[in-house]
Amino acid sequence: MNNTTITDAAILDVVLDRHASQPLFEQLVQALRRIILSGRLGPGSKLPSTRKFASELSVSRVTIVTAYDQLTAEGYIESRHGAGAFVADGLPDEVPEVSKPFIAINTDAHPPKTFQPFQPTSPDMRLFPHKQWAKLFQRVWSNPHESLLANADPLGWWPLRVQIAEHLRVWRGINCHPEQVVITSGASEAIQTIVDSLIEPDQSVALEEPGYNLFSRILQRSQITVQHVPVDEQGLSVEALAALQQQPLCAITTASRHYPLGITMPLARRLQLLDWAAHGERFVIEDDYDSEYRYVGQPLPALMSLAQEGAVIYLGSFSKVFSKSLRLGYMVVPQKSLPKMRAVMRKNGPNAAGLAQPVLAQFMQSGAYASHIRRMRRTYGARQQVFVAAAQEHLHGLIEFKAAGGGMHLVGRLGNKLAGKMSDVEICRRAGEVGVVLLPLSKSYSGPDTQQETQQGLIAGYAGFDENELTGAVRRLAAALTIINC
Repeated sequence: MNNTTITDAAILDVVLDRHASQPLFEQLVQALRRIILSGRLGPGSKLPSTRKFASELSVSRVTIVTAYDQLTAEGYIESRHGAGAFVADGLPDEVPEVSKPFIAINTDAHPPKTFQPFQPTSPDMRLFPHKQWAKLFQRVWSNPHESLLANADPLGWWPLRVQIAEHLRVWRGINCHPEQVVITSGASEAIQTIVDSLIEPDQSVALEEPGYNLFSRILQRSQITVQHVPVDEQGLSVEALAALQQQPLCAITTASRHYPLGITMPLARRLQLLDWAAHGERFVIEDDYDSEYRYVGQPLPALMSLAQEGAVIYLGSFSKVFSKSLRLGYMVVPQKSLPKMRAVMRKNGPNAAGLAQPVLAQFMQSGAYASHIRRMRRTYGARQQVFVAAAQEHLHGLIEFKAAGGGMHLVGRLGNKLAGKMSDVEICRRAGEVGVVLLPLSKSYSGPDTQQETQQGLIAGYAGFDENELTGAVRRLAAALTIINC
């Protein structure tokens, strides 16, 4: 039997599951690695061409190329110019014993469902234009530009930074140079980079109370003092901020739509906050996490569009349009801070998803990104109405939800049938028993005493679920709480 026959026989064992959560290229890498380690493909064995292999497996050629690149980087295969890919000669004579595959007890079982109503701030990826995205992905990576194969800029792919700058000009009124746009893997990396670049351990940062606990954890890990500033009916209280005995170097705010309460900071309060920053060589970090979804009227301009140069660092995210697994976000940084940012990001190395950046740049340039946002804005606005109507009908006296002018989640307050009888933490636990995911508002506060009525509530996301899912989940929740209340 010749080498070609051996190879053909070996690759017949390669089976890819299109319904699995694991990407196809990773499945292929594991399959080929297992075949090579088992000795069925010896050193020097020629692998099928990427085009032939793609045809036999009925997958994109990009899938094969990506898998071959991974195996080449790991030393399992080597490419010979003009000849193709071969099993590397340098593999050990005695290969490790291949572990036995995991055998499921119930082969008909489905993987556990991880996305349930009312999981907050999650978009509905079922409505995403997957085919258009796939075509762009194949177009970019089937014949990649040579700059994509070079060392990546630590601040991100330049054409994507250009598109983000244009998007912010049109949608948020921010006039910035693409050079100021820094691509990150998300808000966590953005905050950590700001800390490493601009904040010393003996300085402090002000956070909204209630607020996003992740920021507090990141700051505390870096030994930054966190000062919690209360939120009133107009957002972050600048009077309380200015009254702090130790004035913080910066304040982090969700001015466009406070998380989690959903308050929009009015223009007068925004100007007051910017004035606080200007009079002490301080700055504001603006977390604009879901400003795309505004259902009533026009959104107020971003803080950065109102501020003098250097007063605001703007954080944006793609996780409310795409899945969080895309791992792409961005920040807009004042010119004077760019050298320090670049030095830190060069030292840490790029964390943002490199494969997706050029695809996203073309997706935005084509107009598909803006069209998708407009379509989802209408869809999510309608879903909010369905959710509120269902809650008013079935949860009356239990949890009270009111409509809001934007966003992807609402905060419900405990009604007279539950207030003082059950905590929001216990309600969330009970809801989980009937397949409903709620977050307790009290966990967004920093203090140990979170049993006050104003700190009790339920955070519920509605955007990622269709009308039937929303109504069905509300009914299940109502039934569970009604039984408990009785």
